[in-house]
Amino acid sequence: MAKTFDALMKAEKENKTRPGETSAFDSTSSHRPYMPSGFKLPSQVEEEYHRMKYQIISSGSEGRIKTILFSSSSEGEGNSTVIINFAITLASEGENVLLVDANLRSPALHDMFSLDKKGGLTELLMGDSSLNDVIKKTTLDNLSVITSGIPNSNPSTTFASRSLDSSLEQMKLQADWVLFDSPPITPYNDSRVLATKMDGVVMVVQAEKTRWEVAQSAKDKITGYEKIKILGAVLNRRQMHIPAWAYKLL
Repeated sequence: MAKTFDALMKAEKENKTRPGETSAFDSTSSHRPYMPSGFKLPSQVEEEYHRMKYQIISSGSEGRIKTILFSSSSEGEGNSTVIINFAITLASEGENVLLVDANLRSPALHDMFSLDKKGGLTELLMGDSSLNDVIKKTTLDNLSVITSGIPNSNPSTTFASRSLDSSLEQMKLQADWVLFDSPPITPYNDSRVLATKMDGVVMVVQAEKTRWEVAQSAKDKITGYEKIKILGAVLNRRQMHIPAWAYKLL
């Protein structure tokens, strides 16, 4: 307790935030994905994504992990923000990244990258467009996006298309990493269908909001299929109640 008190007193005495700290531990609850200005992440945040990359690589004991589904248990946990920032980190290192908006319920990637939503994943899987037609370049080197396209009245049927498997194989030839943004697991079946086709799944959990029972239930729904591999979970929007550096003094 004395050590904790001393750390808190030191934090209050200095009464200032160290460089990059606010950005790294942003607790905003906005559902709009966060796009860093000029595609540049704060160094503290970027380091976490580097760590995430190597943890994913090290988990691929049975082969190279290339296709990854990012999902969450509920709406608004920051899934799109996490996948965008991870994609930017990879692309900035020279990795060729293909970002796919498979959230046909509430697509966001076209807005974030100022791209036309039409001519995307839906049209590809329905056979109306080829893969080369739907891949859209962004202003960041090494990062391309396949937007959601214009979904039909029942988006779940899109992923039942026979062309999904062949499209995935073609995507693997186009990029080092193929990252899928998807709708939440609990209310929709889309993520569970897609997850069976992926090398792995990353779950995004919002700190201090998502109940562990809800997150566990979503995980159980995903892991109910033998083929699905959970690569890990990202605790998003973690709020530091004292400056982050002060935790190191405890």
